[in-house]
Parts: sequence; C-alpha cells; structure tokens
Amino acid sequence: MAICNFWTCDIAYGFEEKSKTLRETKIIDVRSPREFLYAHIPNALNFPVLNDAQHEEIGTLYRHDPFGAKKKGSVYICQNIASFLEDEPIFHPKFKLILYCARGGQRSKSLWSILREIGFDCERIEGGYKQYRQEVLERLSKRPKQKFLTLYGATGCGKSELIERAYLWSIDLEGLSKHYGSSFGDQANHFLGQPSCAMFENLLDEQLCIKEGCVLIEGESKKMGRIIIPNTLFEAMHQGIKIMIKSSMEKRVERIVKMYSCISEEHFLHSMQKIRPYMPRVFYDEVLRSWDVRDYEQIASILLEKYYDHVYRQNQCDFMLCSDDMDAAYQEICHLKEELEKNSL
Repeated sequence: MAICNFWTCDIAYGFEEKSKTLRETKIIDVRSPREFLYAHIPNALNFPVLNDAQHEEIGTLYRHDPFGAKKKGSVYICQNIASFLEDEPIFHPKFKLILYCARGGQRSKSLWSILREIGFDCERIEGGYKQYRQEVLERLSKRPKQKFLTLYGATGCGKSELIERAYLWSIDLEGLSKHYGSSFGDQANHFLGQPSCAMFENLLDEQLCIKEGCVLIEGESKKMGRIIIPNTLFEAMHQGIKIMIKSSMEKRVERIVKMYSCISEEHFLHSMQKIRPYMPRVFYDEVLRSWDVRDYEQIASILLEKYYDHVYRQNQCDFMLCSDDMDAAYQEICHLKEELEKNSL
C-alpha cells in the first residue's frame, strides 16, 4: 500500500465521512518499542513482532549468519504474534488494519501474512516508516497552503489559551513540542519531556494535513527547547495576519502561576541559573527568597517585569486585542477569521 493523500487524510486521521460506512481503521507499527518511542506515524499502535532485545540480537546474528538469524527471528515473531492474537482486542474483524515496519520488509510481512490467512482486512504500507518519513519531509519542505492568523504578545498574555480554545482550527506548536519556548518552558502544565525532532515533524505534518483555510498559530521562536520549527512554516506564520494580545499584569501573573506551579525545585533552580546573567542581582535574589516560601505570585511578578518583558521583542502587528476578557478576545478572533474567509471567496 502506497502512502498518498488517501493515507494522510483518511487513514491516519480517522476516515472522517468514510468511517460511517467502512470499518474503523487502526494503524499497527510492528517495529521494536525503542524504534516506536523515538518516532512513529501519529495515532499508530505499537505491536512489536520483535522486542528491543530480540531486535538487537537478530540484527547482530544476521551479520555473520543470515539463515540462523531468520530462523531464530521467526521463532520470536511467531511467539509474539501468537500473544497478540490471543490477548489483544484490536485484532478483531471489525477493524481494518494497516501495518508497517521500518522499510516494509519481513517484520510487517510476517504479521500481515498471518492476518490475511485468518481473513482480516489488512494492508501493508509500501516502504514502511522510511517511506512515510520521506513524504513528511517532502511536504514540510514546501510552503504551507494555510492562511495564518499569528498571535504575538508578552509572556502570560493568554496566547496559549486562545490557541486551545480554537483547537478545531489552530495548530498548537507548544503542545506538539511539549515546550513553552521559555527557559522554564519544558515543565509547565506537567510536560514530561519533549518528543524527538522527527516525532514533532510527524505530528506537525498531521496538523497541516487536516487544518485548512485560516489557521490560528502563535508566533513562536525558531527553536522551542530542542525542537526546531521547519523554515517553511516559520516564514509563513510570521508573514501571516499578525494579532498582538495585551493583558493586565494581574491576569498575566494569574496565568503564569497556574501554568508553572507544578515545576520542581531542581528544574526551577536550574532554569534560574540560565537566566541569571540577564537579571539584576537584586531581583534574582528576591526571586530565590520568594521561592523559599513558595510565593508563586511574587515570583511570577518579578520574572515578568524584570526579565521576560525586557527580553521580549515587540512586533509590528495588524490588530490588537485585550485578553483580560478571554471570551470576548476569542470572539473577536473568530470574527476576524470569518471576515478573512469571506474576503477570500
């Protein structure tokens, strides 16, 4: 099965209208857990026909004994597939199964052959994950077709909340990267580590495939933690319709406390060390004293006024909104979207 528009729009992202009449489709990644964890097709389920240790063992054996490796690998694969078929409810005729491995080779073929013999409706992705990645990178190398409404504004002004409210027509770069783009940004809202760059690109490609027309996005920096936004998207979103979001200090402090109150002491102190050269010593020390008594409001207030507002680069914007009333701000953005769509007809 080739990966094409049918794949990216219908299979990977839920079948939309077709799901009403066809079987629900499940994507099965048969690679090892380590391969899957690093990066996979979004929404895929991992059913490894070789676990990490087995995959490494067979790979090592194959270098000097290909026949022996195939024989031993077959034993492991049969045992693992038997376990799946016996215990996993996903292997049910009500589902259509799409299988892939690293290059569309023996691992996916092993499971596919058995399922086909049983009578399952299943297919294999030609070229496997490698082919999928090539197509992702090819799509990301082209300028997006979307028209972007791009949010700017100082830290804590509510951009993330607006992106979240518009989840049906927004792309949440912070959510995809698991990072808020700041020195403290990878532990806010209980983020548990960033995805690999490859996984971020896969998730971003998924969003760009399903979100069309006007798309709300935040004008992020090029780098978010260890994630780098592709040049084509970075340029397109910063050339979109620019909306400056303003907010009172009281509301900004409230949002920052809510987002970052879960941060660990170790991470907080490590992040403070990173920004130490950019803060006057008197305010730096005051933040540490406030941390000792867990005065989060005071910490947020000092960091916003004495650090973030000083390093934030102002942008020339087309519109300006106040987010103190979040409902009103979101309605204004929706109205702007409607006007842009009307004018583009």
